[in-house]
Amino acid sequence: MGWLKRRDITDRIPSWVMQVETDIAELLRARCMVSRATQAIDASFISLPSDFIAFEAVRFACCGNLLSLEDHWTGPPAGGPSCACAPQPSCAYRLVGDCIEFLPHPSIPDPPDPSWQPQQVEVAWYARPVPLKNPGDTNKVLENLYSVYLFGVTRYGAMYGLDDDRETQMTTRFVEAVTAANRWKEESQYSGAPLRAVVRSF
Repeated sequence: MGWLKRRDITDRIPSWVMQVETDIAELLRARCMVSRATQAIDASFISLPSDFIAFEAVRFACCGNLLSLEDHWTGPPAGGPSCACAPQPSCAYRLVGDCIEFLPHPSIPDPPDPSWQPQQVEVAWYARPVPLKNPGDTNKVLENLYSVYLFGVTRYGAMYGLDDDRETQMTTRFVEAVTAANRWKEESQYSGAPLRAVVRSF
């Protein structure tokens, strides 16, 4: 890894960091990337957050049940909406361009009714990490998953240095770091769960 000591790579490191951040947006779905907000369904189409990558969950604020993700809306699901707290609620959503569309569309009073209360949903999404542009910059991924940046940047450096063996090694380490971080949701399902002993007969 002698190429890391070369002075001519200093100007190239920011581009390697940008490439890693593109990889992070495409591959990483870690707990530290999840942002949350309460959204009023006061329009049929609502703009997605500027740092949006993908939804982690969209839930009814009243009961916590999940809204369904629909690609092609054919009407309410069999058995009716999963929420009985509000009459004729929007029970599904889909992504349209840079907007989320709630289905069925909300019935918005026209003319406006000051007493009308829009339906509320709790939204959790994976947020794109704040770009690292200056030496003192930081973000949640760097602070919680330093190895993702380390192996990712070193991987691109190895490519630049034509160090095939090091590139293979760093790619493997990068994939392992991302895979381990992405297991959080699966592991959290069993966190705190009681142990069960099964007695088998012979």
